[in-house]
Amino acid sequence: MNANDLDVYVYVCDQHVGVLRENTETGLIDFEYLPGVPPELAVSLFMPPDAPPGDYQEYNGLPPPFEVSLPEGMVLEAIRSRFGKTIDVSSDLALLRLVGRHTVGRVTFGGPLEQDASLEQKILAAARTDHAAGRLAEILRSSPQMFGVSGVMPKMSVYAHDRLRPGTVIGHGAIIKFDSPNYTGASLVEYACLKACAAVGLDVPKVEISPDMTSIIVERFDIGADGRRRGFEDACALSGIRRTGKYSGTAEHLFGMIESFVHPDDWAADRAALLKLLVMNDVLRNGDAHLKNFGLVYDDVARPRLSPVFDVLTTPVWIRGDVPALAILKTDPGQPDHWLDAQEIDQLANLAGVSGASVRQMHADCAEAALHSMAKTLKACPPCPQRVALEQAIEIIAEAAQRPLDVENADNAPAWSPAM
Repeated sequence: MNANDLDVYVYVCDQHVGVLRENTETGLIDFEYLPGVPPELAVSLFMPPDAPPGDYQEYNGLPPPFEVSLPEGMVLEAIRSRFGKTIDVSSDLALLRLVGRHTVGRVTFGGPLEQDASLEQKILAAARTDHAAGRLAEILRSSPQMFGVSGVMPKMSVYAHDRLRPGTVIGHGAIIKFDSPNYTGASLVEYACLKACAAVGLDVPKVEISPDMTSIIVERFDIGADGRRRGFEDACALSGIRRTGKYSGTAEHLFGMIESFVHPDDWAADRAALLKLLVMNDVLRNGDAHLKNFGLVYDDVARPRLSPVFDVLTTPVWIRGDVPALAILKTDPGQPDHWLDAQEIDQLANLAGVSGASVRQMHADCAEAALHSMAKTLKACPPCPQRVALEQAIEIIAEAAQRPLDVENADNAPAWSPAM
């Protein structure tokens, strides 16, 4: 393997495992493992090191598993503003060279993980103060290359062990999210939505909100209790879909991801968790639950599991008339124009292997629990502009909960129960 200036070295857990290379004549991208890379250091669940030579060549863009590290939204705009004259920000490889040592998960690009303890402390301190969103936005504008976290809403990734307020500990790292001018109250509404998901028994990382309600700190689930980074891959990549197609997937792709990569012993638990999360996205009117907002996390490539919940927001607060991000079945691809109806409830039940009646009951139970949880969050919230967004979210969810779901056409599959 001959190195050149266009190569991007790929690392897993800080060990050099391969090279990304662009063909200057065709513009296509190849990935090549180094000789002797063991299976446990695979860059992706569907890119094992022992594949035949040439299997990972001639990609029109980055291989899908690497796209999770590309910046989007406010971070991309900050990079374009600061570096647009010195790098080609339209090139995925150029962006990966810039942010690739500051990624989520265990795969880094250009070298081992690079941490800046003083910057991490600065971010955490800003996230726990009044005027948090403004302070965090300024940090992002000054150092956008440090934030290799994909997503349209502004996010920052930190690793620091830290205690900045009595009784508050940020274990082994966090994702910092904050409001932008067009999404006032988004942090508070997401905080309430995550709390609601936890209230129905879903696996939700620890979350903390700033005193002025403009920023949240979400514990990173891609870092283990021992501080080691874990593998994380989103459903877009694991479905073989490019990130630009994140809205073209379906719930069927998500259940297929579990059947393809999760060990059979874990199928029942992960299917039940996925079903409940899909129901909660409908209950909470989360119109941005696209393929990149689901994924698998793993310490061992042989035993990946459905990841904890992340990125849940009542989007019609800001996008009037918003609709779900994903259709249910692959035969009906594309973004649907309405929330779950009776037919789709039955389709979802069939995918999960339970009865339509049980999914309707789950929906009703989740709506009741979500409204109760969000009311508690609202009661604890001081008067502020962000509170208005949460009030609107609760009104939207309450109105949706009044819509009856047809109870006919229930099948004879096992009924859902809270123990699933």
